Amino acid sequence: MTVTVYTVPHCSSCEAIKRFLQARAVPYREKNVRLDPAALAEMQAQANVRIAPVTVIGEQVFYGTFEDQRPLLEAALRDNGA
Repeated sequence: MTVTVYTVPHCSSCEAIKRFLQARAVPYREKNVRLDPAALAEMQAQANVRIAPVTVIGEQVFYGTFEDQRPLLEAALRDNGA
């Protein structure tokens, strides 16, 4: 299972998602879309949104605040055996 978190600096939801994944010992790649134009383009292509955080678990894409994403992330991780 590949997990990617698209982030921007000083984003409380981005930090909350990273803490959420770390607490569950889920390895993830972080891509800072503010510093990496290629990552921004990749995020937009996958999620069709311009604002981080965006979390990609396998083929599933989640966006919105941490509170919006949390139940969906829990379900996706559970479905993937994490």
